[in-house]
Formats: sequence, structure tokens, C-alpha cells
Amino acid sequence: MPEQILQPLEIPVLGMTCASCVGRVEKAISAVPGVVRASVNLAAERVHVELTPEGQSAAVVEAIRKAGYEPLEHTLELKIEGMTCASCVGRVERALRA
Repeated sequence: MPEQILQPLEIPVLGMTCASCVGRVEKAISAVPGVVRASVNLAAERVHVELTPEGQSAAVVEAIRKAGYEPLEHTLELKIEGMTCASCVGRVERALRA
């Protein structure tokens, strides 16, 4: 069986104040399908997650919210060159959603 490529994910999380908070966040994330590893750094207020290709980053973010903490989301604006038609736009949109 070929080795599975994991997708790393770093998420800043606000509201964690103690080791119990870390445990709640790790437990919530670990229950998400596709999560292989989850580690929370209280001092840095960050979560590191490794997902299988089937894992969904949106599900991880939602699990953090349901645990009572606030994941920080960023908006990124990209300039993409070389798109010449609606088919190109569709391919780029599908790739970004994935």
C-alpha cells in the first residue's frame, strides 16, 4: 500500500487559557474524520493538524468553534494569470474549493 500524503494545516485559535482548553480543542479536532494528528500550542495560540486527502479543513474549523474557541480565518486575494475562458475559471475554482 502506498504511503498516504498528509495535508498540514495551521490554525490560530483565540480563547485558550489553560491545559484543559488545550485538551478540549485536541479532543474536538481528533474526532473529525480525516484528522491523523492534532497538536495544540497554548503559548503560540495555534493548532497544527495533519489531514488525509479526504479530510476537510472546514470541518476542523467548525470543531474548534463547537468546542467554544475562535479559529482565526484569513482572507487571501490571488492574482491568477493565464485564464482565458469560463472552463479555466471553473477549474481554478474547483481546485481552490478542494
